[in-house]
Amino acid sequence: MSLRKHLILPSIVFALALLAGCNTSNTVTTNNNGYSNTDFSGTYVFSFSGTDVNLTAQTQSFFAIAGTITADGKGHIQSGTVDINDANIGGVFTAQALTASTYSVSQDGRGTGTLVTPQGTFGLDFVMTSDSGGLISRFDSNGSGSGTFALQGTATQGSLSGLAFTLFGTDASFNFLGSVGAFTLNGSGVIQSGLEDFNDAGAGTDTQTLTGSLVLSSNTAGTAAFDTSFAPGLTFDVWVVDSTHLKLIETDTTGPALVGDAFPQASTFPAGQLVFSMAGGSLSSGNPIATGGFVTTDANGNLSNGTEDYNNAGTTGTISDPPFSGSCNATAPFAGDRCELTTSVFTNGNQGNLVFAAYPSTAGVLLLEDDGSGFLQGAAYAQSATAFGAPEGYALNLSGFNSNGVADSEVDDIAQFNATSTNLTGVLDENDVASALITANLNGTYTAPASGRGTISATTNGTYVGGLSLGYYVIGSSATLVIEGDQQQVTTGVFELQSSPGSSVSKAVKPQEAQTAAAAQSIVSLVRPFGRAKLTPKHFTK
Repeated sequence: MSLRKHLILPSIVFALALLAGCNTSNTVTTNNNGYSNTDFSGTYVFSFSGTDVNLTAQTQSFFAIAGTITADGKGHIQSGTVDINDANIGGVFTAQALTASTYSVSQDGRGTGTLVTPQGTFGLDFVMTSDSGGLISRFDSNGSGSGTFALQGTATQGSLSGLAFTLFGTDASFNFLGSVGAFTLNGSGVIQSGLEDFNDAGAGTDTQTLTGSLVLSSNTAGTAAFDTSFAPGLTFDVWVVDSTHLKLIETDTTGPALVGDAFPQASTFPAGQLVFSMAGGSLSSGNPIATGGFVTTDANGNLSNGTEDYNNAGTTGTISDPPFSGSCNATAPFAGDRCELTTSVFTNGNQGNLVFAAYPSTAGVLLLEDDGSGFLQGAAYAQSATAFGAPEGYALNLSGFNSNGVADSEVDDIAQFNATSTNLTGVLDENDVASALITANLNGTYTAPASGRGTISATTNGTYVGGLSLGYYVIGSSATLVIEGDQQQVTTGVFELQSSPGSSVSKAVKPQEAQTAAAAQSIVSLVRPFGRAKLTPKHFTK
């Protein structure tokens, strides 16, 4: 596990302390929540992305994998088809058939498995939030990444009209590249009107006119073609979760590597309190950045009374006095479907008053910095509750970068924990591309949230070595955003309520929160900015 030093933050007292070490010999005690192999059964759509490492050549690249897997409920992945976009193993590989793949689900809902593809085997580590899906990460010595999986539904061409999307990855030089946009389709899948924004290595583009198509070849899959003056000729495979959620992975070889999600458009901002998280890097140094918090908004996108926590490569702070504010000016021809969000006081740790392209969707307001001051990408969600439920079980994922002398090495944490009114207990797995795979017990306490914002303090295997510091921001009783605020590691993520085994709908979720829970599912795969490779041979220690 990545080494971390103890730090009490001057303005954010976050502390989730994890065991430092480089072995997998820890004896762990899993919560008995009743899960087993039978709960992972059916065809699931999944995607995860992050960093691929070639230990022999001592190179790395951004990678993305998306597709379907069919599990038999008995520990076997019977079939599956995946797309892989990974320059480190040779480029783009579409329609790859899975062979001899397996999985195992423990009683707490944590699972492990393999995806055996013609290009190699990917190790899996996942936590089920219900029989319908959960959070997933790559867990092997050749790379690390995070994402989501969900039981496959269907969609028809006629059910897809106006969509908003978010894409992230790298450009041809492995710099940060992100995109957000929206478009309307005619009945044949041709884009009738569309806009798209890009941020390449911190430099935002003017809003681009988007043309092209998104055509379903069946009720579960299709293709898309996006054309703009900045990035002509981008093509994607489309994997259908259902008519309200599509996963996209780039399949051309023009240079960029992008992956992301699309959701139905929304014509206005959700009025009330929003919680948000974003991740990215600085323009000057490429240092990793994470930010999260809450803010009040109206239907026109006017922001007020905002509180922001940020971590810029270990430099942390909180903006609350004065609170940050902002306003969103609509962009023709979309009126309320795209606006330019100008903020006051909001910062990335270096510059303030940042500006974002904002696209409201049914899965939150999709955000991308476009002011030329740096790279931040993420989403804001309407808050339906200010505390998460207890006693309950939860799945947790974090993804980001180390900054402890191993330049920008990716780290991904995935965990299951049970929460009481004050305590949490569970098991955490970590994959650090510059270190080792770790499994450890997780124990600790959390503070009561104020306006949905609180802190967690925990240990692993009873040893406090300090450093992985978390603040949390409640979306609803079923989903909570988290960011890390310590000196050694910069990550963002989410924890989500687990249902009882055998249930496909989260327990204790109010009807109006069902969409919030689905929206939170997307946050893990929303932003995985990779940036230019900086590792040297001494960092490849696995």
